[in-house]
Formats: sequence, structure tokens, C-alpha cells
Amino acid sequence: MASCTAPANLLTFLEQNCERMHKPRSAVLFRRGEKAFGMFLVFSGRVSLNIGIDEALARCYGAGALIGLPATLSKRIYSMTATVIEDAELGFLPPQVLESLMRDNPDLCQELLAILNERMLQIQQLQKILLHKEKQTLWERPGFTSQEERHVSEARRTSGE
Repeated sequence: MASCTAPANLLTFLEQNCERMHKPRSAVLFRRGEKAFGMFLVFSGRVSLNIGIDEALARCYGAGALIGLPATLSKRIYSMTATVIEDAELGFLPPQVLESLMRDNPDLCQELLAILNERMLQIQQLQKILLHKEKQTLWERPGFTSQEERHVSEARRTSGE
């Protein structure tokens, strides 16, 4: 299971300001490509974040995790799909509430930024894995040659060999 658990004082503060809800197993919280509408705080259960390319790259999060934080703070789209994989008690914070909490409590910003940084590092690692897998897949295609081999072929062709 992936880390990215919020500190206790941040969890307490967010819990006091969120809308609590129960979601059953298989419930989709948000889909990759949807415009961010808020983040979820996991109280219990487990949530999977999946980029949708390879199930083996999915990350699972449990109690204390903040799901959808990067997209919510950046006001962009979700880069992964979040699915409940074990019945979950969640808290939901829309962007306006999160922004207000950050504005009124600047000390929370430091903690959220630390979590955001950790999540961005995880996303970078995932991108590297995907890029490596994509390169491996390309090498396995019939007729694919390396960049070096293509340069040699091009040089031979232009030199008249």
C-alpha cells in the first residue's frame, strides 16, 4: 500500500470541515480526465488510484490518505481514477472549502505542500515506469530499430552505401 498519510493534526482539522460519507466497494470516486471537483480524506477502508494503463501500477491508500489533492489544488483534471476497493468511510472537501481552510490556516499549507510534494514524487516514479515499459514494448515490435541503428541506416543511405 502506498504512503502519503496526513499528519494527525491536519487530519483532525480536515475531519472537522468535511462532509462525511460511506462508499461501498467498487464505487468510483472520480475518473481520470474529469475536472477536479474536490478531494477525499480516507477514514477507513481502501481506495485505489489507477492511471488506467496497467493494473499492476495501481496504488492503494488507506486511513489518513488524501485522495485527489493534486488536481483539487491545481484546479485541473484528475490524472488517475479513484476506486473504492474496500468499503470506505470518507470525508469530502470541495475546492472552495479547501482554499478557505488554507487561507484561514496558513500552517496547514506547509503540511499540505509536504503531502503534495510526496504525491508528485510518486507520480514522477510512475511516469518513469510507464516510459520504461513503453520503450520495452517498442523494442519488441517487429521491424523496430534503435535510434542508433536508424542513424547508421540514414548515414549509409545519404552517403550512397
